Amino acid sequence: MQFRQLETFISIVDAGTLTGAARRLYKTQGAVSQDLKLLENGLGVQLLDRTGQRVKLTAAGSALLPIARRIMSDIADATFEMECIRTGESPVIRLTCLPSLGPRLCRLMAGYTREHPGTRWSLFTSLRGAMIAGLREDQFDLAICEGYADDGIVNIPLMRESLHLVLPHDHPLIEQAPLRPADLRDVPYIGLHRRLGALLEAQRFFSAGEAYPTPVAEVDTTQLVAELATGLGGYGFIPDSAIPRHGFTLVTVPTDPPLTRQISIARSATRSIPPAVEMFIDYLIAAWPADSP
Repeated sequence: MQFRQLETFISIVDAGTLTGAARRLYKTQGAVSQDLKLLENGLGVQLLDRTGQRVKLTAAGSALLPIARRIMSDIADATFEMECIRTGESPVIRLTCLPSLGPRLCRLMAGYTREHPGTRWSLFTSLRGAMIAGLREDQFDLAICEGYADDGIVNIPLMRESLHLVLPHDHPLIEQAPLRPADLRDVPYIGLHRRLGALLEAQRFFSAGEAYPTPVAEVDTTQLVAELATGLGGYGFIPDSAIPRHGFTLVTVPTDPPLTRQISIARSATRSIPPAVEMFIDYLIAAWPADSP
């Protein structure tokens, strides 16, 4: 399997015909057909059904297509990065963080850039499970997220922050605070997706009383937790960093036991870290405590 063959395969799929792919690639139709034949022979499977006017993906072709696109994208990224290094530009520091921590991390990125002009960045926000998977697959250099034990992951503590149970401002349970799991038995629960490793401390809260409740909805941002808690008269858990200082329509309610979460810098334990990333880690450890919203 060669990169040229993958490029031809993707072009055929996108164009819908071998003739269209040949025009896109500035090749003859025979050359396109030969690339496809070599790819299929090398893999031992048929990738495209060519019996109609337009090609159709087989099951094998459907499985290969996203992989092929990812490979070609990675090649393009690698080529771009090598060209940047060849011309003296700095490599990209690849970061991912929880959505609620994005503004704080951006402030610190800006401060670091002022001290180190020319630094380049890539930043994605996500929930923890996706971040840890990205670290393992070398999509990111660092993740700023909850610090739990994971095989092959090193956690460097940054801060501990409170988790707040939130309710609509007119909810009768507010007067009964601090609230325990049994107090919330009949109230609609809006949670963050458990499969993405979000807010495990909230799950531990329920273990102090009853089993984890069945959420009426699981969402991927704390903003949606707030929206649904308001609309359904329910409750959820939101970290301190995600609560706006103005215009927040819900009420934060104490819990028994109180809840906190550890925020850490997570990195792969098995991959070497570029010097620029090591320098940024040192900067984050020093600057994070001094930064506040």
